Amino acid sequence: MNDMPRVCVLGGGNGAFATASALAVEGFKVTLCEVPEWKANVEPVMAKGGIDLEVVIRIPSMQSGFAKLEKAGVDPEEALSDADVVFLVVPAFAQRRFAEFASPFLRSSQVVALTPGNFGGSMEWAAVLKEKGVKERPILVDVESMIYSGFKNGPTSVQVSGFKRNINCAAFPATRTAEALQLIHRVYPNVGPGENVLTIGLSKAGTVMHPTITLLNAGWIEKTQGDFLFYWDGLTSAVGKVMERLESERLALGKALGLNLISTRDSLLGYYADQGAKGDTLTEVASTNPVYGIDRAPKNMQHRFLLEDIPYGLVPMEELASLGGVATPMCSALVELASCMLQTDFRQEGRGLKRLGLAGLTLAEIKRLVSEVGY
Repeated sequence: MNDMPRVCVLGGGNGAFATASALAVEGFKVTLCEVPEWKANVEPVMAKGGIDLEVVIRIPSMQSGFAKLEKAGVDPEEALSDADVVFLVVPAFAQRRFAEFASPFLRSSQVVALTPGNFGGSMEWAAVLKEKGVKERPILVDVESMIYSGFKNGPTSVQVSGFKRNINCAAFPATRTAEALQLIHRVYPNVGPGENVLTIGLSKAGTVMHPTITLLNAGWIEKTQGDFLFYWDGLTSAVGKVMERLESERLALGKALGLNLISTRDSLLGYYADQGAKGDTLTEVASTNPVYGIDRAPKNMQHRFLLEDIPYGLVPMEELASLGGVATPMCSALVELASCMLQTDFRQEGRGLKRLGLAGLTLAEIKRLVSEVGY
């Protein structure tokens, strides 16, 4: 199709490989770009000219194949020069680095979608562009989760086990969401509009699931170097009780803040029902989801399930709860456990309200900022 937008995928990990290869196999012209310090992630792809994609379960509209890329490398000017839409697919702790890396070469006609944004990813990007005096400001969008589930199984290959449908996003500020979706829908027609980036930031399923299962399986992870299925084996009934309590705190926070949060169970069913997900509770859905059949546990505790989902998920959730007068003892307990286990002050390192320039603002002022004003 001649009207297919040109795509740039920023990153070089599992999610970036899955995104770039799936879209290239579908027929989009795709460029993959990594930061120079991680050039080793894309050098084999540069030499081969693409990525081998293996779809390991039946996913409607997706197929395996060789994904020929237009370009793969570490030159942001080359990668971004003719891109219409940019998907940033990196852990939250790398988002600022990519903002600095890409900022001189962005255009106002582009959409940059952070998949996922975690809490406030697009806000941090906006702050970086403002700091650097970038005049060509694209529309910045937070997506609530990674769009694909999958893992690299070689330097030029990736296995994909899931594709999220009915996923939501919001621009910063939200007044630009509809405009952004006009372009995003030409790539992913099923992406829907979220209320604002606060709602999106509190809607990432991994924030509820990843830290809980990882922390409560710490001994097993360290003993076996993650030689078990993360969700299928690690999410037992007892672990599920903790996760469900954290989920109840998240939903209570959304209600107190006047945000329309969907339960994580319903989100998973919306993403994956056509791929076999089912169950009456969040624990049942997550622990039996066919999409998670290849998801092995982290090899150690220094993993994004903690390094991302604690400081860029639970820490801002805890801070917003304090602002809204909502008790979140389970959230706080998990932050404390992670900080102790990894000997890191995640509250200090996290992307909290102060880091986002929201400290001292009332809830009404914050909601107006994310909905109408922006930076």
